[in-house]
Amino acid sequence: MAPIGESASWKTTYAGLSHLSNGFPNSSLRQHLTDAHTIALLTNPFAPFPPPTPQTKSSLETKTSAVNLVPVNGQNDLNQIQEDALWLSKEAGIDEVSALRIVVIEWQTRPAVQLSRGFSDEETSTVQDVVGGTSLQASMLAPKSSFAARSGTPQERSMDRFNDSDSRHLRLLEIYLSERRYIFKVIEYLVYHALHADTSEDGTRLKKASHGRFAEGTGWVVEMGKSILASWNLGGTAKGKEVTKGSGKHFLVDAVAALEARLGSLEKGSGWYRDEAARDEVEEAWSTNQVLEMIHIMQIMIDLLSGSSPSTRSDVVLAWFRFALEELSQTSNLAVGASNHTGESSYLLNLGVIVEINDILIEAAKACLRPASPAVLAWSIILQTLRDHALVTKEVREIRQSQRAADRYSAAETDGNGTEPFHASHTSSPSLRRRSSTGSDTSQPSGLLLEEVLDRLMDTSLDEDPIAYLAKSAVDGSGVFEVITSLSIDFCTPFGSDYQGGAGLKMRLILLDLLRATSEWLEYLPELVLATLAVLTGGEQHFDTVERPMSTRVFEPATIFMNDDLLMQKFFQTALSRFPYEPLPFIQLCRALASPEGHAGETPSTIGEILSQLGSFTQRLPTGFDAYELVQEEEDANHIKLSSSLGLFQQPRDHRSNPTVLEGQNRLALTSSAGPSGGFQMSRGTKGRVLSEKKPLVVMWQHDYSGLAYLGRLLQSALIGDELLGYAQGALVTRDVVTAIIGLLKCLLMSACTTSNRLAIRQEAARTILEGASDGLDRSQDIVYVIFEIFEQELQRPQQLSKDLGSTELLANCLQFMHAVLFVRPGQVWAFLGRSGLLGVNDSESKLTAIVSSLEMVTGHYDFLLGCIRLFEGLIEDTVVHSIARKSPPGTVTRFESSESTGQGVSDNATKKVLLSFARTMIDVFESIPNWRFFIQEERLEINTRICKAFQNVLCYCYDVDDTPDISQKLMGNLAPTADILIQTFLSSSSSDLPILPLLHVLFEATMTPNTTLSTRGLRYVTAQVIAAVELSTTLIRIHKLLDQHPARLEGQLFKATPLLAKAYVSHESYKVPIIELFEALVRSAATSDIQPPSLLGHLGPGTARNFLEILSILDQPLGNDDLAIGIWRLLATVVSNRQQWLAIFLLTGDTPRDSLKNKEKVIATSSRQAKPIMFIAMDSLTEIQRLQPERALAMLEFLVLAANFWPWVMTDLQNHPNFLTAISEFIGLRFPQSDFNRTRMASFIADILAMNIHHSQQMGDDSSAKSLLPRLGNFIHHATTVPSYNTSLHSNLRKNLESKFPGCTLSRLKRTTIRRPHYGSSYYYDLSVAGKVLAFDNAWAGRKGHGFAEEFARANVDISALDSQVHLFHSWKTLAIELSAALPSDVAFQKIMVSTARHCLQANTESNLPETIFERVTQSRAELAFTLLQRLLESKQLDPEVKDILPIAWNTVRRHSMSFELAMAGENPEFYRTHLKILFLALQAHALGSSTKLLTPDTSSPQMTIQIVLEVLKVIVARGFRSLTTNLHDDPSRAFPADFSLLTAMLRTCLRIPGIDRHTSQILFDFADSNVAGYASTLFSWSDRLTVDQDPIYGEISILFLLELSCIPALAEHLAVEGVLTRLSSANLMNYFRRPKGSGPFDPPTRMFGVWARGILPLCLNLLVAVGAAMASEVAAFLNQFRTQLMRASAAFDSKPTPADVTAGYITLSMASEAQSLALIAAILDTFRAAGAGAGVVPSDIAKLDWDRAQVKDDIENWLQRRSMLRERIVPSSDKEVAWSRMTAANAGSESESRLEEKVIGELGAVVTCIGGGAEYTTWEARDSAIDRTLV
Repeated sequence: MAPIGESASWKTTYAGLSHLSNGFPNSSLRQHLTDAHTIALLTNPFAPFPPPTPQTKSSLETKTSAVNLVPVNGQNDLNQIQEDALWLSKEAGIDEVSALRIVVIEWQTRPAVQLSRGFSDEETSTVQDVVGGTSLQASMLAPKSSFAARSGTPQERSMDRFNDSDSRHLRLLEIYLSERRYIFKVIEYLVYHALHADTSEDGTRLKKASHGRFAEGTGWVVEMGKSILASWNLGGTAKGKEVTKGSGKHFLVDAVAALEARLGSLEKGSGWYRDEAARDEVEEAWSTNQVLEMIHIMQIMIDLLSGSSPSTRSDVVLAWFRFALEELSQTSNLAVGASNHTGESSYLLNLGVIVEINDILIEAAKACLRPASPAVLAWSIILQTLRDHALVTKEVREIRQSQRAADRYSAAETDGNGTEPFHASHTSSPSLRRRSSTGSDTSQPSGLLLEEVLDRLMDTSLDEDPIAYLAKSAVDGSGVFEVITSLSIDFCTPFGSDYQGGAGLKMRLILLDLLRATSEWLEYLPELVLATLAVLTGGEQHFDTVERPMSTRVFEPATIFMNDDLLMQKFFQTALSRFPYEPLPFIQLCRALASPEGHAGETPSTIGEILSQLGSFTQRLPTGFDAYELVQEEEDANHIKLSSSLGLFQQPRDHRSNPTVLEGQNRLALTSSAGPSGGFQMSRGTKGRVLSEKKPLVVMWQHDYSGLAYLGRLLQSALIGDELLGYAQGALVTRDVVTAIIGLLKCLLMSACTTSNRLAIRQEAARTILEGASDGLDRSQDIVYVIFEIFEQELQRPQQLSKDLGSTELLANCLQFMHAVLFVRPGQVWAFLGRSGLLGVNDSESKLTAIVSSLEMVTGHYDFLLGCIRLFEGLIEDTVVHSIARKSPPGTVTRFESSESTGQGVSDNATKKVLLSFARTMIDVFESIPNWRFFIQEERLEINTRICKAFQNVLCYCYDVDDTPDISQKLMGNLAPTADILIQTFLSSSSSDLPILPLLHVLFEATMTPNTTLSTRGLRYVTAQVIAAVELSTTLIRIHKLLDQHPARLEGQLFKATPLLAKAYVSHESYKVPIIELFEALVRSAATSDIQPPSLLGHLGPGTARNFLEILSILDQPLGNDDLAIGIWRLLATVVSNRQQWLAIFLLTGDTPRDSLKNKEKVIATSSRQAKPIMFIAMDSLTEIQRLQPERALAMLEFLVLAANFWPWVMTDLQNHPNFLTAISEFIGLRFPQSDFNRTRMASFIADILAMNIHHSQQMGDDSSAKSLLPRLGNFIHHATTVPSYNTSLHSNLRKNLESKFPGCTLSRLKRTTIRRPHYGSSYYYDLSVAGKVLAFDNAWAGRKGHGFAEEFARANVDISALDSQVHLFHSWKTLAIELSAALPSDVAFQKIMVSTARHCLQANTESNLPETIFERVTQSRAELAFTLLQRLLESKQLDPEVKDILPIAWNTVRRHSMSFELAMAGENPEFYRTHLKILFLALQAHALGSSTKLLTPDTSSPQMTIQIVLEVLKVIVARGFRSLTTNLHDDPSRAFPADFSLLTAMLRTCLRIPGIDRHTSQILFDFADSNVAGYASTLFSWSDRLTVDQDPIYGEISILFLLELSCIPALAEHLAVEGVLTRLSSANLMNYFRRPKGSGPFDPPTRMFGVWARGILPLCLNLLVAVGAAMASEVAAFLNQFRTQLMRASAAFDSKPTPADVTAGYITLSMASEAQSLALIAAILDTFRAAGAGAGVVPSDIAKLDWDRAQVKDDIENWLQRRSMLRERIVPSSDKEVAWSRMTAANAGSESESRLEEKVIGELGAVVTCIGGGAEYTTWEARDSAIDRTLV
């Protein structure tokens, strides 16, 4: 990648700055912008690219000789770069270095440009199939707004055409123009934030509100902006603070000159391609760019003029008016610029300047230029102000002169007789002169100058006063107030969306200043009021105002208005004085002013307080009313007072009308009734002033009353059947008035609900408003009921198209009022909707559908539908917010008690019905909306956006938290039916595309997102719609994976829509992260299918696939965006691990599969740059892992781990990297806090990589990597083996307190599901956002001083984050330790590590306090690691003596788990107990005598503690355990396994070999006899024929081997003999296998039976003979002779030959040799006892001879031993272990054996020959041990 300063375009830079507003610091961006070259460029924005010079050309040659970009096709590419730079420098007139930078940018953006050019034929077909129909073909193939893209035919835009010089040059020009525009955008951003950072005391509240994420780490942005301002010659102050005072021209003068130059260039053209014919598309782009640059320049000017003290410099003001009015006026003959009156002085003090400005504006006034009318009006106000000031100055001067003349006269009289008369030239004595109180002439030097200026200005050819003429021209001739209204609504708001609308607010504040000045000179006019309302609202909906974030750092116009006494007096108070005679202006003003308090953080009831106490009531007196009398007649002031009381409401005079519907002239008809309403009367004596003497009189009464109550009663009068008539213009209440009142109440409520105050305060403020509006109503009604009834009344009225707008506006305002009431009175809203005709819940017709289809779809306006959608959103949120509160015990509910705020009493059934009805309607709307007609396209975008967000909210609330499978049982169970219908609609496997087509249409629209520097409201709606649709799609796909349903149609269509997604990815910066997350969700979901998942590349054309993958490989470069980078790395990790082979190959190799099949040279020639495999990008980045942002590093490490795990050959690349493995190895050697969960998780990933590296190296025979890692493992092992931290008290107290405070709410209900991957931190495990919503109704959530449930949840999440990271670290250490133990089994240093690790694991399992769900997984892993390490230690040739110390710890761990074998095996986690028994077995083996492992310091005896442990093990584990297992096997075979018996048998054998254990035989005998172990073993053998596993009598072998081990103890052997063990065995059914005609050989089924015979029966008989002696001889002989056929088979075993009937005959196995050896020993012992006779205490004849032909066996074996080669061919393995021996070389290197198996067989056969031959040196004990060694695994 090129360096940041060279490769980062200004478009990318601006995108990075915009990303900062979301609170994400960016060090790369900061480094780029604070570079000296960058700063120099930004300080000269009007000419950012200097002209070429010889020096810049030389610099170009230097840079291109070693340009920091990998050449694609050798030197030719470098030559091409240089040629393109020189061409652009010449064509655009810029320096060569700047041109080179643009060429580099063009090179790097080629993949994105190619991707956005259109669709290939293959992609077009696919997209048409997805989007539906062929009508979209033209628009799909149409290129975007790029003139470079749209030049030429589609064939000419092919790859070959793309890279030719003409196409490259067009792209260079396009980037050049883009760079110029975005330089202004960057400057505008920096200046905006510099001018609005801590600029005034008035902004204190804004400072407090903007202290969030943007303020953290982005102070450099403000400093950067201030440094730019300091470099400009502004010479002003920033709201009282000095900014700079430069030299030369003022910056604003240069700005005007830049505007003039660009305007002039529009006529001249670009001058490009001057040697060719002009290109229309190039000239069009050039002209558009000039206009856009002018817009951006003027925006900067507005920022400077509104952010600092207004400049009154002559040069600035005159420059602007010369430019603006000359261009606007077509009749001006002024020689603009001919005079030279400019300077740094104020234009008001420069006679020439002010006269010229006056002449310019008079000419504009004569032409009635509407665009100039605001300036003309402002100039007339300025002139009038100057004239008033001049008149005042002149009057003061004349008074002073008269006073001076009187003083002189008095002085002359006082001087006395004969003195000389006073002459004008005479200078009187200062002591005698009295200074005038008005000052001297010299004290007012501007007075004469003003008079002179005014004289000059009044000297015109006009027939009237010039000032009056200017004002009349602006107001009457140009309609200035209409212009202001249009500017506010049609320009400021739609085109002022920068900084969350802050730019538009600033422009509206400027217009408000003009209206403020106008109000001082003009009377109260309807046009002026309408303009003021337009400026206050900007045409925005109230929702837009209250939802605007504080980061705008600009006051709302309404806030300024409320705090301005003049504006309040001139507009508000005047409108109030006419209320309710003229109700609309006052109500609309109140509505416009009701919003700012929600953002000011102040009391939200300012307007509410005013309305609650009004002091005047203006009305037209009722016809014939004369109960008043004149007062103050002498003053002729038209004052009167009432001589009797007068009601504010009266009966309608027309008793004949009693309509049932609203009709006629938008008037609401009323029914008649009797008597006025109490409480709304003016008492006798109330004074008033007559405003109109025309009968009936219009009087403004001095009457105190509640305006809220009056408005409420006025609304009630609009109800059908109401008995009173409200006064409003002396007529019936109109629909407009009703609409305005409801809108006002809605705004008051929403403002109260959106303040930053605590919930209780906000709810109390809202209740106050409702109470105030309800005070005048009947006790059985309130204002909510009245408005709801008006809504229902209007719903039921037959709609007429001619009156639809007024009707839908009223309905929309009612809906918005419902939305606001949800915050404070949700129960009433739910109840009303349940019975209303809006949804038709009770099986009636849905008026919502009827009105939309019959009215709004016809007119193309959708205010009513939008209101319904917002209400649906509010209902969803209310369901969630009060999900717990409504389950709380009900309290006392009064009319406006706080319990009403929770909606207690709302039934779940009603809630579900309303939501489901809404959802069905919204689904219908969403499906059909593509075919609707829209007058305002922004409404379509908003409808789509809001519906998508509403659907997503429902799904997230139901599936994001709580693992309960049945979502109806969750906290948000009321949303379950709605979620179900959404799942059924969007995740259906049906072939119908109707539900998902709108989503796909939005994706298609995303590819056509305008690429513009204008931040318009329309663009904001477009991007919001795309993001909402993509996020909904992502959520649906994730839920589909969670539910594991059949393949959904949506998933398949989205895979087909990958061309749309790929192109949308480059269409707008804000789309990237959502689209990446959608791709990840698709890959994960598709991988769960049993069939091969579709490929992400499958539906992309070759070019599109290559370009998109290349863009992905760029990641977030050149300017970092951590969110995007993390998302991409996670996607890539998902791809390499989820069956996306083609894409994975590209990520790991840098080539697509298609490219690998093509000619490499051709591929390289058409590529924009060499694609570096993204795997190498990850490795390069991780070499500086300590500098990376932790989450970014985690994502990269995860990608590499999964890549190496699923693609083993990746390890070769990891090993070949020069620095990667070294860097990560050093990282795990660092010490870091255990609570640093990110670094801990990073260490775990690194351990996984290192483990795979060691495994790979070991396979290659290299252990150097393992050895080099050992010195760095100290800190890592400490972190990995430390018991994970878990704050038990925190979690237990949180659970207890939560369940106590909120019954029915448990912690598990707030736990996140696996639908999305959470981030470590304060919302990792429990969803803090959802918890805050459902629990915030109680003060305990926030707590005192922030110590509430919110803080506890956050701490719990952090604690679990640390715990999870430590658990992962341990698992990774487990893998690494196992690999190290395999690579370094005999390394002394690592043996100590293995012993230490095993000890730590066992101790941790003993001491752990982890919760059960985590405890099971972690402790099991610890046990497995300890077992593996001990196993490796025992396998090593030399054993560290510390291994013996493991036994006490292992035994203590087993005891801590359970002292009862039976209970442990019957518990919830028997596998954990089994693992620890295996560990105990290995620990015992370290102490066993005769082990092949040699201790470094061998002992000949065991300490007493060891013996005691061994005895306990034999008693508790072996004896009682065998009894429990046998019982369990009989009762429930699923609770006992063969492995359990085998483990006990091995443990018994090991214990018996512990040195010194033979001294405790009596104790062992007592314990085993107490448990009747021998009896249970015999019984198990007798059952074994019925307890087979797949017809395998495994338990027969297990039981006989256990008896064999028991017989190893002489005392136990005697016990077995006494118990008649052989008799029991002979009676078992299993022994019948040995009575078969041919016996049971090693190859006869079941093959295990020969093992029972050779490895069990025979050694057992041998042990009994040895232990009991001659007394057992006759019984043993008789027992064996029962199986004559088996003995005969053994006699002929070594003499058999293969036959067609028995192909296995003639083969020799190790077990056959063992059988022969055992029989030889038994026969020899029997012969010995028989020969001893009476000396042995036996009768020789009682000892029968074995029916085994020893002589034949000896001859056969000797024959085989003499023919070793033939014997070798006959030896075959009969078990897996023997197979392994057959592949191993002989242990004795000097032997003739070729394998370990052959060596063993030869040894056994040799022992047989020796035994039969009477070798006395071969003792029975040696024989017995040899036999036992063969029996155990």
